[in-house]
Amino acid sequence: MWDKLEITYEGTDQVREAKLDFLTHEYELFCMNENEKIDEMFERFSKIINDIHALKKTYTDKELVRKIPRSLTPKWRSKANAIQESIGITNVTIDGLRGNLKTYESTIFSPSLGEQKKKGIALKASTSQEPAMEESSNEDNEFGLVIKKFHNFMRKEYERKSEKQGGPPKCYGCGEIGHIKPKCRNAKNEKEKKPFKKHRAYTKIYTGSPQRVASPVS
Repeated sequence: MWDKLEITYEGTDQVREAKLDFLTHEYELFCMNENEKIDEMFERFSKIINDIHALKKTYTDKELVRKIPRSLTPKWRSKANAIQESIGITNVTIDGLRGNLKTYESTIFSPSLGEQKKKGIALKASTSQEPAMEESSNEDNEFGLVIKKFHNFMRKEYERKSEKQGGPPKCYGCGEIGHIKPKCRNAKNEKEKKPFKKHRAYTKIYTGSPQRVASPVS
């Protein structure tokens, strides 16, 4: 019965050995991905270590601590060298190493809290200006319509009162208010535009007799 349970939940020795070989290979080739955060890297690393431990194989903290600096990307080289130099002097745990790397990451590779706040304020200001400009443009358009309607209302009101009270004279030539037809400039302009008609002129010739003869002159 115990043999069956062992095979069901853990597999045969051959299967366990194959799994262990695969996980050990993953452990040996483990390295940090480009632009990967420290927490993300340690999550992947911890999963491999836990799976290996489940198959009855363990690594000491010292082995794990030595493995991590060699797995970091080139931009971490200076920090990795400092860690490797201090390993032989101080007792560094895997958790302590993780905290040390996170502190270095937030200090060197991440923008400061003040810079993040400045960027947040600048972004908020730029996004808030766009609706404000649109709102201002809409208000200008509405104000222009109100002014136009007001002028139309005043003109109609003035015309209505003028008709009711007699008001200023109205030209019956052009229909405008404020002058009469004889003084209408529009009427004068119309006269000037009309074609000039040629009239015949007549000269009188006297022959001494009382009879008058008129000859046309072109």
